[in-house]
Amino acid sequence: MPEPARFLPSISDAPTPEPTRGVKFTRRGFFAGLGMTGAASVLAACSTAEDSASTAGNGGAGDGASIRKIDFDGPHQAGIREDSQNHALLVAFNLKRDGLPRDGLKKNLERLMRIWTGDARSLTQGQVALADLEHELSIAPQNLTVTAGWGPKLIKDADLIGAAPSWVKKNLNGLPKFKGDKLDPDFGGADVVLQICGDDLTAVSHAARVLTRGGRDYATPKWTQRGFVDSPTGETPRNLLGFKDGTAIPRTDEEYDEAIWDDQGGSAMVVRRVVFDMPGWEQLDRKSREVVFGRHADTGAPLGAKDEFDSVDLNKTGDDGLPLIDERSHVGITAGEGTHMRRRAYNWDNEVTPLGNSGLIFICFQADPDEAFTPLQKRLAEKDRLNTWITHVGSAVFWVLPGTQNGAYWGQEILEG
Repeated sequence: MPEPARFLPSISDAPTPEPTRGVKFTRRGFFAGLGMTGAASVLAACSTAEDSASTAGNGGAGDGASIRKIDFDGPHQAGIREDSQNHALLVAFNLKRDGLPRDGLKKNLERLMRIWTGDARSLTQGQVALADLEHELSIAPQNLTVTAGWGPKLIKDADLIGAAPSWVKKNLNGLPKFKGDKLDPDFGGADVVLQICGDDLTAVSHAARVLTRGGRDYATPKWTQRGFVDSPTGETPRNLLGFKDGTAIPRTDEEYDEAIWDDQGGSAMVVRRVVFDMPGWEQLDRKSREVVFGRHADTGAPLGAKDEFDSVDLNKTGDDGLPLIDERSHVGITAGEGTHMRRRAYNWDNEVTPLGNSGLIFICFQADPDEAFTPLQKRLAEKDRLNTWITHVGSAVFWVLPGTQNGAYWGQEILEG
């Protein structure tokens, strides 16, 4: 099993020096200490910075015509229904509990949500977050979204279980373990998760740092998972096994209302870390791989069909009278389940090794995991031929909070209700 991803110092909870306070420099005193040569250099540097800022507003990275934003406020959080951005960074946190009074956890959760919501709202809209001294890194957010969720145990410990969907109480210890799971606790459940996605990797990384720093008094990072997808022509993204991933998903308002959003406007977020056996997979020829998936590798169409979005016909047979789609293929088991979950998976890889060291961050959203992900994953774990080449090593579930309106913070109605 590959080593679990660890936080780099840039996103850790290590103390950060506070800005110097009470020290002021006057323009006259500053230049007096430099002399003429030094003063000229400083003025030249300032002129360059001003020119750069001007360029950013006239065709550079900050050009209004090229900046792409996704609304932060709305009935549901962003980062679920939207098309997958190129980059994803998931960060899970545990709240600090030592020495807190009975209601201290809830109060600190409220403080954390106030801070994070304000910063996330600013970052996603290309505005300056509180105490952000490197705001140029996200001046062009490029479809940046930040999606927040709470873990079931946190909800219980903060005495909020009565305000949460019923599935939360049934999954206080996380999702059940499935056949074949080799779960690493380092990628297990946590109190809070932030899913940070965007098309600009710098903006995504900077947002993670700003939010981690802003919440350091209340929360400590537990794990991080970085992922990527690419679909330059607007097609369905592909996983690292070579097949399209995300063909069957809900697409209409009715499908989302029926299966993805809960009664409060939130959703259940499942995160599963999957490792691929790349050397073993690479021993299969192309036709064998298509049998395993039940789809054509090039078009993504179900076997026996021509188009990616053609209906899956499990009764269609070939000239030999046998079904074209194996009932134990991935599609053979999942057919008809696509609109019950919003798949939003991302590829991951680490250092290049003979074993490949890569896989999938499987992310899906649904109103109730007990009715969508869990029963389907149980069938897949029992029968899916793909299990020979994949191993689930991480598992977590979170309640993604309803969206925000009019400057409210995440979970405000729940925390103040």
